[in-house]
Amino acid sequence: MEQGYLSTALIRPLLEATGSAFFNEMDEHSDVVQRVLKQLRDPDTLINKSDADSLITQLIQTTGDEALCVQPTHRFSTHSSCQLQHLFLCCNTLREALYYLEKFSPLLSDQLEVQVTRTRDNTIKVKLPVSDDYILTSERHRTEIIISTLLNWLRQLCGTELQISAITLPFPETQYRSQYEKSWRTQVGFNDPECSIQFHSQWLDEGLHNTNPHILKMMKREVEERYRKLARSGSLAERIRKALSQNKIRLNANQQEVADYFHISARTLNRHLHKEETSLKQIITDVRVDTAKRLLVSSSDSIEQIALHIGLSGRRTLDRIFIKEINQSPAQYRQSHKSGPLMVVNG
Repeated sequence: MEQGYLSTALIRPLLEATGSAFFNEMDEHSDVVQRVLKQLRDPDTLINKSDADSLITQLIQTTGDEALCVQPTHRFSTHSSCQLQHLFLCCNTLREALYYLEKFSPLLSDQLEVQVTRTRDNTIKVKLPVSDDYILTSERHRTEIIISTLLNWLRQLCGTELQISAITLPFPETQYRSQYEKSWRTQVGFNDPECSIQFHSQWLDEGLHNTNPHILKMMKREVEERYRKLARSGSLAERIRKALSQNKIRLNANQQEVADYFHISARTLNRHLHKEETSLKQIITDVRVDTAKRLLVSSSDSIEQIALHIGLSGRRTLDRIFIKEINQSPAQYRQSHKSGPLMVVNG
């Protein structure tokens, strides 16, 4: 799975919307189609991202519908539902459902690290990561599929009464702009620094239903087990880096806290990191250095403030780490990366 993956739960709705005509026109010996078809029987299977992109491209070319990945929010098929969706829909409140979505979102895609935030005006933002590759068509299509899927889940859980106030997208406006608002039933903004689904916080604690706690516990256990297997099969070090960078795990967290977050034992954590030729201490150091580099260049905070922000005791500790890791002090790094005055060259 190092090449990236998508859950078949994201792909199956596209095939169902396309219908059997697609397969009648496809070369029956197409390696990609045959490979993906074998995996589609299980909505929890993970498909190689390049295979998924190829299939999506072929679906769009065959149907002539560039907006195929922008699915209506009322469409639902039990054949496409996965374990994470079952857990989401069995939650008694939207707050609880979003907690599980945030925690287990990588089950849908390796790049899907969902963050749920609340603004001062009580707007809830379900934020998707913004990639440097959003200019790519394949990246845009994947984003459209994921947003369509999450909107469907939200509608299924809360009903049609749920009002989505806005959706923001990081890529430029497309030729099929009207299809976004028609299918997603809300205002859509393009070229935004965020990728998010937004709604009012009043929905967080609405009583939706009362699921038998034993059923909810059983579903949670199944999702945790699948997530645990995923963490073991991929790069655990990279997942830890992401969680630390997104403040899902404290930079001061100990081994047990990190292990608990990934639903594995501290011993298993150490064993996997040893196989990946790294350690939790080194990963945390790398994230601290990367965060400090960014703050040194982009902010006017003092070096002492930056050190405290990334969980260190003070400037002296940050100095020591920087000199060891990059052979420069924080002050030297800041000075060397400051934008100097433009030089005018006379011809």
